Amino acid sequence: MTTSSSMCSFRESALQAFDNACSAFAEKENMFQVATNTGINTTLLRNKLNPSQPHRLTVEDLILITKESNNYCIVNSLLLRLDMVGAKLDLQSSEETLVKRALENSMFAGDLSRLALENAGETRLSRRKRNELLERAHQSVSNLVLLMNDLENKTSGVAPFLSMATDFVITNGAPGLV
Repeated sequence: MTTSSSMCSFRESALQAFDNACSAFAEKENMFQVATNTGINTTLLRNKLNPSQPHRLTVEDLILITKESNNYCIVNSLLLRLDMVGAKLDLQSSEETLVKRALENSMFAGDLSRLALENAGETRLSRRKRNELLERAHQSVSNLVLLMNDLENKTSGVAPFLSMATDFVITNGAPGLV
């Protein structure tokens, strides 16, 4: 009986997270433009994103609207229910210095800290604040993945290691040599 109860509550919370993500997507995006560019009927797309309607998004619809809008909130909500986190990577981004990536990480951490402090006394977050926090957190995760990728690329030989050491010395000075 306990297993049945917990499965039911899991389904409820998963469905609620998905519905919230669909609502957030519909609020943020220009639905007419997304529907037109993906070839989905505008009214049907609005209905599929509305939790009170019987229509549901198909996997193909989800992929189309996500790629078109570059808004991953629905996909992220599904991954979170699977205890996973997704990170969107900018495949056109160039390899940056480790210092720049680390500073960007500090910037994202600072934004998250600021938002957390602004809402510290709140017992509940508004949907807008929650979505803003999630967006910043996902940006931070993406930056960390790029940082890890840059680290792997820079440490695959002697020359990259020397480049990384030079970055460190330029940034921090030469400890013990002064």
